[in-house]
Amino acid sequence: MTTKSVMTAIALFTASGALFAQTPDPRALGDPRFAAPSNDPACNALPMASTIGTPIKDPKGLVIRWLGYSTFELNYGNQIILLDNYYDRGPRYRYLGFKAADVKHANLIIVGHGHFDHMSDTAQVAKQTGAPVVGAPITIAKLQAQGVPNSQLVQVTGTGGELLQYNGFTVQPILGRHGEPPAFTAAFGAAYAAAIPTPTPEEAAIEADIKSKGSADAHILDEGTIAYVITFDTGFKLAYRDSGGVMTQYEKDAMKSIGRVDVLLGAVAANVVAESQAQVMLPMLDNYKPTVFFPAHHEEEIGGKVDRATEPMFQYGKNILPNTLMISKLFREPTCFDTRHNLASGN
Repeated sequence: MTTKSVMTAIALFTASGALFAQTPDPRALGDPRFAAPSNDPACNALPMASTIGTPIKDPKGLVIRWLGYSTFELNYGNQIILLDNYYDRGPRYRYLGFKAADVKHANLIIVGHGHFDHMSDTAQVAKQTGAPVVGAPITIAKLQAQGVPNSQLVQVTGTGGELLQYNGFTVQPILGRHGEPPAFTAAFGAAYAAAIPTPTPEEAAIEADIKSKGSADAHILDEGTIAYVITFDTGFKLAYRDSGGVMTQYEKDAMKSIGRVDVLLGAVAANVVAESQAQVMLPMLDNYKPTVFFPAHHEEEIGGKVDRATEPMFQYGKNILPNTLMISKLFREPTCFDTRHNLASGN
């Protein structure tokens, strides 16, 4: 997507809010992908499969739960996939409804990049569950230093030729790029930090410990951020992108082959101003062309940047993908899919 077309989409949004009122919501059209089985507890309750060990009953059903920032739980049949692990976030953050110690069931852990707000609980959860962990070399090195057995670690570069096979699904790593907020966002961060109470010594110590569990390697920007496309055995495709960076050539090339995905879990750039965020998000949507888009990393950062509102982003997105369903859920709130209905099969 060119800069000109991005700006045209932004201009359309600015000029006409009425443009979106007539866009149909796929759920209103009886689309079976969004119909949660009424008798399945996994689709009607907050407890997660990774904490209670009770997966969805339908072997081809998929449950997606957002767990703050870019952290998600996927439950496909009897498989539990954790995307990033940032649960025990400190006393100044919103409580997710569970703790890292409660996460005891997983078949696979996937980490997008090694910053603390994406992997601070990965070592603990990996040890509790015994699940393999997939990540970039920088991420894997940090986990090795935290005592995660090498037998559980799967290092990927995302530069081509990697396809991981698991029970009922494959994982294709694709080298992405970390977000690069423009210089003006520093002023917003400073203003926000000035408006909130200074952390107590105890709070500061807890937050410092959490930050120590992630990596500050500068090459997370260009070598350590991995996007993933998960393809389930029904043909249903889900893309996961945990940082709001520009599209890489690797991502563009991969999607030329893949075509489109059924679901995109994609990070909203930390650019604060909606127009600036949209210039990053719209090429992402244009590249992955999802049927359903869940925003990620739009939650409040204490002492950093204000919440990144999803509604303006959804309306920008409708300019280029008017039939894409855009969903923002509460912590742990389930969204269920029948993966037999997917783009690959045409139904």
